Amino acid sequence: MLKEIKCDKFAPDHHTIYFNSGLNTVLGSTGGSNAIGKSTFLWIIDYVFGGESYCSLTGDIKKEIGSHTIYFKFEFDGQPYYFYRSTDDPKNVYQSDKEHHFIAKLSLEDYRRFLFQEYKIGLPALSFSDIIERFFRIYGRENTLEKYPLLVKPREQDEKAVDFLLKLFGHYKILISIKSMEEELGIKASQLKNRQRQKVDIEKIESNKKAIESLKKRLQKLMKNSEEAQLAMFGFDTQTFERISAVQKDLNSFIRKRNRLQSELNAILSNIPDSKANTESEFNSLANFFPNANIKAFAEIEHFHVRIREILGEEMDQEINRLQPLIREYDKEINRLNRKIEESGIAKEMSERVLSQCVNVSKSIDRLEEETSELVHQKELQDARAEAEQKLEKLLLQQSEKIGEIQDDINSRMELINRVVTEKQETAPLLYVSPQKDIIFETPGNTSEGTAFKSLVVYDLSILELRPVPAIIHDSNILKRIEDVHLEHILERYQSTKSQVFIAFDKADSTTENAHRILEETAILRLSDGNELFGRSWSKYKSND
Repeated sequence: MLKEIKCDKFAPDHHTIYFNSGLNTVLGSTGGSNAIGKSTFLWIIDYVFGGESYCSLTGDIKKEIGSHTIYFKFEFDGQPYYFYRSTDDPKNVYQSDKEHHFIAKLSLEDYRRFLFQEYKIGLPALSFSDIIERFFRIYGRENTLEKYPLLVKPREQDEKAVDFLLKLFGHYKILISIKSMEEELGIKASQLKNRQRQKVDIEKIESNKKAIESLKKRLQKLMKNSEEAQLAMFGFDTQTFERISAVQKDLNSFIRKRNRLQSELNAILSNIPDSKANTESEFNSLANFFPNANIKAFAEIEHFHVRIREILGEEMDQEINRLQPLIREYDKEINRLNRKIEESGIAKEMSERVLSQCVNVSKSIDRLEEETSELVHQKELQDARAEAEQKLEKLLLQQSEKIGEIQDDINSRMELINRVVTEKQETAPLLYVSPQKDIIFETPGNTSEGTAFKSLVVYDLSILELRPVPAIIHDSNILKRIEDVHLEHILERYQSTKSQVFIAFDKADSTTENAHRILEETAILRLSDGNELFGRSWSKYKSND
């Protein structure tokens, strides 16, 4: 927690301010004087917690008293940490020892991460400043509107404030999942129900598939039909058909005979005996291994084999000489018949017609397959999108359930706190968040200003008690509008909390006796006319006397 703040520019009596756990009050004078430094000091506390508004909202301070450095001390788990931060270098925070000797330079973000870690917030979807800016309610900041306690500024969308609550209550993963699905679908979740869905014509896919199957069969038939069937298919006259058929029949007969003779010739050529076998060296090698072998007998047998091969070779040569002229004659006749068919022009015309038909059928198949592929792809995208939309709808339902749980937790705690604050005399504020993330915050049956500010404080206290909020700040413009009897119990609640609460208040003696006692006991800084934070007020009229 924050333990102390000091600054050389403060008035001597306020040079060092020490803090306690629970309630810490910046107490103004009985007369309720302004321009004495109450809100300014709250801005300094914000500055110590990593805020940036102190320099931008208090330009007059630098103008009047010049640049200055704020020194401060935190303590976590019994360990003190000393820092300082200069108005001339607001983007950095410097760690030091107790005597303010420099140890390390931290960027503002690194310093905030340090506080985030030491306060054990443990909510990775939020930054330290995300939390602080909503619960440090200081005059001049836009989060002090009593009717909109969830908004960090009046122009903030309700959805952003609800998302903050989801993160604060540890449900950030569902937000990430929804955002991911929205990016995948290219639409916001709020547009899901009103989106017009285009449906793919499934019947067209099926009819295309049937047409493709039929065309493929036709193409296969065109490519495999006999020439006679092709001639008939393309409408040649009967005489032409008969003449070409006769020629084709003769041609086929000659081709079969020629092929049979060629096969016989190939068989003979592959079986011509080798009459040049060298057996003499082989027999000599045999004698080396078998000295008693009858080499002469082997030689006579081999001589008989040679003679047989010579006779067979002569017969084969005669058969070759007979077959080759016949094959040549058949080749001549086949060439003649081919020329006859070619000269008729029918074969060429038939081929062109077959080719044209094949091309047309193939183009039709390609077109239908491309169209069907696109339809199937669209169907797949449609199915995938439908599945993604179902997932998104499921996530939205889960989100609504989580919002309902958060809403119930906050309302239950506000009911508990309000019962104590109003002594069970008034209704508690109610928070309602719609599934579309619209926020309604009201106190049923009571629209008075005092009740509205009391409800704002009750809301902050409920969050402080439910979630890891490091501290809250309530300026006097919030508290002075609350009825005295309610304020007394709010101060008691402040005082009993485990976290630090920083408030500014004046006219302490105008409250109840118990409230006055609490304000006096918890005062860490007392300011008044002539006892300002910086020793003087430059907003007062200066007389020439």
